[in-house]
Amino acid sequence: MKTVTTANIITMIRGAIEDGLKTNGRDSFIYDQDTSFSVSKDFVSASSISVFQNGTPLTTTSDWTFNALTNKVTITSTLVKKDGIIITFSYYEKYSDSEITTYLSSCLNKFVVKRYPKYFYLNDSSEVVTMDGINPTVEEANIMAIITAISIDPNNVNIKTRDFTITAEENESKSEQISRVFSEWMRDFGSTSFLEEE
Repeated sequence: MKTVTTANIITMIRGAIEDGLKTNGRDSFIYDQDTSFSVSKDFVSASSISVFQNGTPLTTTSDWTFNALTNKVTITSTLVKKDGIIITFSYYEKYSDSEITTYLSSCLNKFVVKRYPKYFYLNDSSEVVTMDGINPTVEEANIMAIITAISIDPNNVNIKTRDFTITAEENESKSEQISRVFSEWMRDFGSTSFLEEE
């Protein structure tokens, strides 16, 4: 069985809320005195950053660091006044991974409210697991992603999977949309262990 990770679920959520990774981030600077350079986008993928000094790539471990809290690249190698610095990166426009993880954690409670037979939570490694430490199935991960996407942006959800289609209804509240997702999912999968609220 395929292991579903939190990263997989976050990718699905990003697809549903149309917040995919943009790969065209690029900032250029001329060095004067400050060795720290602010990146122009808020939600940068740190692993995607490349730094160039006068066209020559710098290495991560010895030449520069990135601080996600300040959103700055600091060059630790020697710089000369008027050096040209180019920073390329990938980024998200709407949400950071930590924000989406917070939404996801909150949405795991919906399974409890709906009296789903498995109890999901985020472990110390921020992975979604059950009480016995087992990761969710692909189908469960899909539902987690969909209800999280609805919680983030209930007016713009338009999701089509092989199992069912969910389109935001203007006259439905966030909780009504989430209830509809659970109802359609359990009807299609025919679970006998799923208990409806009384």
